[in-house]
Amino acid sequence: MSLQAVSPLVARRVFLANLVAQIGIVVTGGLVRLTDSGLGCDTWPRCDSDTSNWTPHEAISHHAYIEFGNRMLAYVVGAIAVACVVAAYRLTVRRKDITTLAWIQIGTVVGQAVLGGITVLTDLHPMAVASHLLLSMLLIASAVMLYERAGEGDAPARLLVRPEIRWFGYGTLAVAGALIVVGTVVTGSGPHAGDLKAKRFDVDIDQTAWLHADLAFLLLGAAVALALALRVTDAPLAAQHRVWWLLAVLIPQGLIGYVQYFNGLPEWMVLTHMFGAALTVVTATRVLFALRMRGDTRPEGADDLDAELREPVATRY
Repeated sequence: MSLQAVSPLVARRVFLANLVAQIGIVVTGGLVRLTDSGLGCDTWPRCDSDTSNWTPHEAISHHAYIEFGNRMLAYVVGAIAVACVVAAYRLTVRRKDITTLAWIQIGTVVGQAVLGGITVLTDLHPMAVASHLLLSMLLIASAVMLYERAGEGDAPARLLVRPEIRWFGYGTLAVAGALIVVGTVVTGSGPHAGDLKAKRFDVDIDQTAWLHADLAFLLLGAAVALALALRVTDAPLAAQHRVWWLLAVLIPQGLIGYVQYFNGLPEWMVLTHMFGAALTVVTATRVLFALRMRGDTRPEGADDLDAELREPVATRY
């Protein structure tokens, strides 16, 4: 019995669930680290190196349940990634770009699971922890791409803004990436290692934190400049709105960063900052998709999100 065809609207909702799940696993992973539960299950794939147990048992502390719970959530994320592939192949009009992006979700989820095991087996080495988080951010960016591409047509891309503005958008996203990379170094040299015995990066945390702050100011300035450029060139409203969403994330994110630094990095603020980092990736990536369009109409059955992107482009573009 063949599976029923999936409309673009239903598929896009599956892809949105995938994006939400990817953000959620970043938050729960942060909770593991901030509760010093990173080695609650001290081996991988089993939970306890002294026995054959794959799951926590009564003799293990609550840290094991927190770490094991995060491992179980990875299966949920994996199941949603599989659903993305099924939805991509069952689309009423199958598209190679959508199926490729869907397979990337599964591939990176598997890679993330393996890297998570390496992180545990290396006793939370900061390089492994940083790589684990960075791969999560790449997963979020790819999930945004899948969601956005599913809402577009399949025609060649057509710019809605001047070419130099598009390149400035790419530069803004690159700064966001650099900010997150340096942020993982700050985290890897700070007090929240995931376990009291875990190693730390041998760097000056104050200098690294200020470099992180400098990049945050650079990203904020780039976002403001991009918003002004879109405004003065009468770019589509959707593009302008998405930059404003980016600014709406960056401003409180920067404030949280400063407050947590000068208040000894309280756990709840660090967790909020990690959530803000995920939202930064989402909003910065979505800006790029608002700077061009593919085709004059959306796929049949797609929703009306950002319909203003379909407005005619000004003649001077």
